[in-house]
Amino acid sequence: MKKIVRNVFALLLALTFILSLAACGGNNASSGAAPAASGSEETSTVASTPETKDPVTLTVYTWWDITKFEHLQKMKSDFEAENPDIKLEFVTIPSKYADTMITKLAAGEIPDVMMLAMDQVPRYALNGMLMPLDDLASQEYKDSLYPVVTEALTVNGTMYAAARDITPKVMYINTKMFKDAGVEIPSEDWTMDDFVEVAKQLTKGSGADAQWGYYWKNYTDQTFAMIAAFGGKLYSEDGKASVLSTDPKTKEAVQFMYDLCNTYKVCPTATQAAQFGDNEFAPFMANKVAMQIGALSTASNMDANGTEYTVLPMPSIDGVSKTSSFVNTWVIPKTAKNPDLSWRVVEFLSGKEGQQIALDMNFGLPASKQVDTTAFEAKAPYNKYFVEALETAVPYPTNLNGSAFQTMFQKECESLWAGAITPEEFETRVDEQAAEILNK
Repeated sequence: MKKIVRNVFALLLALTFILSLAACGGNNASSGAAPAASGSEETSTVASTPETKDPVTLTVYTWWDITKFEHLQKMKSDFEAENPDIKLEFVTIPSKYADTMITKLAAGEIPDVMMLAMDQVPRYALNGMLMPLDDLASQEYKDSLYPVVTEALTVNGTMYAAARDITPKVMYINTKMFKDAGVEIPSEDWTMDDFVEVAKQLTKGSGADAQWGYYWKNYTDQTFAMIAAFGGKLYSEDGKASVLSTDPKTKEAVQFMYDLCNTYKVCPTATQAAQFGDNEFAPFMANKVAMQIGALSTASNMDANGTEYTVLPMPSIDGVSKTSSFVNTWVIPKTAKNPDLSWRVVEFLSGKEGQQIALDMNFGLPASKQVDTTAFEAKAPYNKYFVEALETAVPYPTNLNGSAFQTMFQKECESLWAGAITPEEFETRVDEQAAEILNK
């Protein structure tokens, strides 16, 4: 009996040894490698986990379609190359962007980053929809901004936005039309009187042969560019009233624009301009308008169309050339899920790298002095006028109720440019309606 027990026990030991060898062999076979020295295989596997982890996808909402704008494509690829743990998904809201995004945010559709025009920043910030950026942005970043930019990013002293780029306004000159008409292109120190005389010379013909000296589409920022040239403004200091009927320089600018349309008749009507296309620069690119206010991004339209052009500073008044600037921004919604990751995106897009891309690809002047403009200025002799404007431009005016004001203002401007009302009637109507709108 003892002998049988010993034989069974020995058999069990042998089976156990064979099974353990099989188990070891199975592990080596599944890994396809020899056993790791010093037991380092497990340590190596754990250490490599973060490198193989799927990147986080962050959504960036814009009004531009990334498939159509190469600078956005390059920003995306360069950012992802520097930040392999993040993938960017650009979402396009093609129309009524500001109001649409208000609705989406209220409904809980929260992007990680979004573009926002400077005139909308107060509206969003004061309604508690934006994350304050003061603690995220470095002092070096803040100090690098051109003075005209800082106002666009802050509301009541708090920074709520980071600059995407800045667009100071200049005057585009259709060189083909000047050449064909035998009119000399003005010098950089031209005056507003020079501008009017040239506009008259370039306006001629009728019907299909008609051409005009000047045009601006009925957008408030285009209209304000001329108001700024005269030193005027839209709002009172406290933002509670319109100053169209009380500020002398603003009144002078309004009368001047009315005269361009109705006295000198150097501008096409809205209907006449629309026959060349929806783009605000379509008449210019069709060689039907000789001069038009634009920004750096305007050049991309012109180049793609093969339009012959040059650029001049805004015409001067009393020896001073004044212009306006508009800042587009990047913001982070207050309830963004990953604010630290969102800031990494904003920091890149609004910093030296992102704004250098925008500048190099002609989609906006940099808001930061850290961006090198040397190569840009060397590309064309007139590029210096864009850079010079960064130091002298006044910001487009913002207001908590600016969106509603602009809608009303553009409607009244339409009647004014068409000659349906006088400048005095226009100023009174705007001021009366503004009293209710701006005090909401």
